[in-house]
Amino acid sequence: MRPKALLVAAMTGAALAATSASASAAQNWQTVTSTPNMTCSAYKQHKVSNNVNFKVCIVVNSNLDAQAVLVVQNNAGVAVSIGGEVATNFGSNVDCASSTLNPGFTRGCYSPTVHVGSGQTLIADARLRLNGVDEWWSAS
Repeated sequence: MRPKALLVAAMTGAALAATSASASAAQNWQTVTSTPNMTCSAYKQHKVSNNVNFKVCIVVNSNLDAQAVLVVQNNAGVAVSIGGEVATNFGSNVDCASSTLNPGFTRGCYSPTVHVGSGQTLIADARLRLNGVDEWWSAS
């Protein structure tokens, strides 16, 4: 069962004209850089550890291309094992590779970039597998 979905209305090209960087796709975990065209849920603590937080973001660029990102933050004093998936209503889905996340690091799993057009409501859910335990998160 999935919680509420992160809803983001895709803005018109005029509203996004100030940002021209395009979103990039990746299946493996990458460094996360927040940008003005990123809309994110609040961080949620994973049920396995109060020191590992995750959130779901949607990035929409000036060309009305979008992608979702599962962002994981490790505030624990030990390395953790992460993996997961991102599922959207706009065809940008990805399985996130299993990886080790060291203490003090934040990483993101980026779904592929797809064209969404204007006026569409974008929904993204993400599942974080932390040390073998899954938890879904999304927010409105």
